[in-house]
Amino acid sequence: MSNLTDRVRTEVIQRLNNPQQSVAHRFDHIERVWANAKKIAATIEDVDHEILELAVLLHDVEQHAGKKAEHVESSVRTAEQILQDFGCPANRIDLVLNVIAQHSTEHVETVKPSTNEARILFDADKLDGIGAVGIARVFGLFGQMNLPPFAAIAWYRGKIAVSLKHVQTEEGSKLFQSNLAYVEEFLARMESQALEASAVSSNEPVQA
Repeated sequence: MSNLTDRVRTEVIQRLNNPQQSVAHRFDHIERVWANAKKIAATIEDVDHEILELAVLLHDVEQHAGKKAEHVESSVRTAEQILQDFGCPANRIDLVLNVIAQHSTEHVETVKPSTNEARILFDADKLDGIGAVGIARVFGLFGQMNLPPFAAIAWYRGKIAVSLKHVQTEEGSKLFQSNLAYVEEFLARMESQALEASAVSSNEPVQA
């Protein structure tokens, strides 16, 4: 870890430790995304690992609960200020900001990941939404926003569909598929139990 990434890491840990930050996007999320990113980067040549790590550290620095659509622009602004304050060269700052700007499914139809680092972060970030931890993150976030658990199902399915449609790397695709069946089974069981409970409470037969 370079001195710059070490200082940025310390700054991000402090910034994410606040009640406004999405519970699904605290520093434990950053750590898992970095672990995913390293797995994917190991399969790709010509990766600037410092740029990738800085982008991972800063990509959700302004990810506040209920304001997901705004987080990319807000995180880019804050990331730029942090990197400037720590003396990162301007040309390197631009590379990091470009990766952050291209990491979200909110804009992927119009803003495509254009570098190896951006493609890696896109997949690494989305992978943290799949599997047991991904399920916990989704329902934790909906609880933080005072929304009922079952309201998360359609939203979650939509996010998964977009992520799979736009997966950027071969390794990312493999890792997605290894966890997808678990999530699909969980959501199917949750929907089935909700339907059963609804039928019992209304004295209606459960539809197969």
